[in-house]
Formats: sequence, structure tokens, C-alpha cells
Amino acid sequence: MNSLSLGFLYVVGVTWLLCEVCVTASGGNWTPLWLYLVGFTVMFAVLGCLPLSTRAIEIAGPIFAILIGVGILAYGVDAFGNSFTGGAIRTVGGLALVTLGLIGFSYRKPEGAH
Repeated sequence: MNSLSLGFLYVVGVTWLLCEVCVTASGGNWTPLWLYLVGFTVMFAVLGCLPLSTRAIEIAGPIFAILIGVGILAYGVDAFGNSFTGGAIRTVGGLALVTLGLIGFSYRKPEGAH
């Protein structure tokens, strides 16, 4: 996460996906919440706790953004059955996060630059 703007948008995506899985859990399906918690733990272990190289962390950030975007996209596809607007908003948000993940790969510093 080499950009404050991208980092902020990653946090927005993580929060959005948490809201989606909590609503699913309130309906009785707890599996997405457990998967989210495992993914969240792995994500923050990789990005903040494990002694990894800067290069590894800068590769992991966009990968996690893409995974979060795919999760929101999955909820978007499912939401079209109930509401076109809700499905469209989720689909656009999920695609935006996938795009941000792909953009995150292009913002890497050259080796040795600080």
C-alpha cells in the first residue's frame, strides 16, 4: 500500500465487505463472516505483523484489494435478484476495487528507490 489514497480506498472496501458479510450472517448464513475473519487476519498479518520485505507487502496490498473487490462483486451479482440499484452499486464498487488493485501494481517504486 504505497499510496495514502489507495490505502484509504482499500479500507473503504474492507469495511463495505464487512457490512455485506454481517448482513448475510444476520440472515443465518455465518460462513461468509468466518471466511472474512480468516481473510482479514491473514491480510493484516501480511501487511503489518509479519517481517516481510517491502516488495512482498507492495505486491500483497493490490492482491488483497482484488480479492475484496471480487467479494463485493459476488454480493452485487446476487443482489440483482432483489434490486437492480443495489446490484448495480455493488457491481460498480466491486469493479472499482478490482481496478484499484490492478492500478496498485503499476505504482511500485523501482528497486533501491526510497
